[in-house]
Amino acid sequence: MQNTNSAADAAVNTASKTSTLVNASFERLMDDLVSRLPYIIGGLIVLLIFWLAAKIVKRIFLYTSGKTELDKRLRMLISRLLVVAIVIAGLFTALTIMIPRFGFSDLIAGLGFSSFVVGFATKDILNNFFSGVLVLWQEPFKLGDYVMVNDFEGTVEEIGVRATLLRMYDGEQVLMPNGQMYSSALIIRPAGALQRVKVDVVTDYESHVSASKKRILEALAEIDGVLDEPAPSVFLTTLATEGIRFTAYFWVDTDNSSVMQLKDEASTAINRTLRDAGTKLFPPQRLVVAETGSRKLQGTVDEDI
Repeated sequence: MQNTNSAADAAVNTASKTSTLVNASFERLMDDLVSRLPYIIGGLIVLLIFWLAAKIVKRIFLYTSGKTELDKRLRMLISRLLVVAIVIAGLFTALTIMIPRFGFSDLIAGLGFSSFVVGFATKDILNNFFSGVLVLWQEPFKLGDYVMVNDFEGTVEEIGVRATLLRMYDGEQVLMPNGQMYSSALIIRPAGALQRVKVDVVTDYESHVSASKKRILEALAEIDGVLDEPAPSVFLTTLATEGIRFTAYFWVDTDNSSVMQLKDEASTAINRTLRDAGTKLFPPQRLVVAETGSRKLQGTVDEDI
């Protein structure tokens, strides 16, 4: 019984000391909070001032940049980055007021290695981001332009901060990272501009050069969409082993016509016109090599095309 009473007294004493310690800690915390209250209020006021300043700077930037030719998406991006930068600066300033021991040097030292790790892991994202900013800033191409890059080509439908959207002739969409769009060699055909199209034709050596040129021009003149000005032209470009190579050039208004469709119509019309005139396209001969026992026979076989 005596041991039981001793244990109970010890438990009561421990609980009493714990309660006293908690109450003392809570009182010190409240005293510290009350003593720090002016600094906390001051820090919040500073943060509010920075937030209002960020809003004002954003409006001023959007107003002034609206009078320039700067891309709208780039203007919005820069304005948001300005707001984020100002608010972060205000947050750090408020922390230095609320917590005097807080310092920028300690924060930078703590973020040193972690920043390196994050930067290495997101280098492709950052590359595409900054490339997108440069694309929007310099505007090497615009919406509606036809762009050929690497193994892809299509019409620019959207230019984002991270990637550019191309629509190819078959209707499929290609999302090209801006890192490739900025660092790769581009072939750009501006939207609404006239585009020159070429078609190669090879005839046999029995065809008359001047007559073939005339017939090719007549075939092009029959096609709706082939512009009269600049006028179509035909040149003899190569006297090759397979025959006489002609190159026909004509111009297309890309706003009103499809380049691929007109090229198909031009090739079809040229092929039909030359065949109707009796002109043979490509050499009508095929080299045949055959082995019979120990002898090798070689000759040509005529083919009508």
